[in-house]
Amino acid sequence: IRDERFYFVHSYAAQEWTLEVHDPFPQPKITWARHGGRFIAAVENGPLTATQFHPEKSGDAGIRLLKNWLETL
Repeated sequence: IRDERFYFVHSYAAQEWTLEVHDPFPQPKITWARHGGRFIAAVENGPLTATQFHPEKSGDAGIRLLKNWLETL
């Protein structure tokens, strides 16, 4: 969901991706954000989806993100 704002509650953030991925596993999809510096906002790797923000507290954008994710299950 491009150009939307999401609710981050703390200042902790992964600022680099160092995990080496080997076959048969696919490279994960990584979403980056910027606020005082670049950091990882979300990671998707097959059935695993993880965010560093709170979709449930992110208003309409969060609801849309959760709805999109549920449709992939």
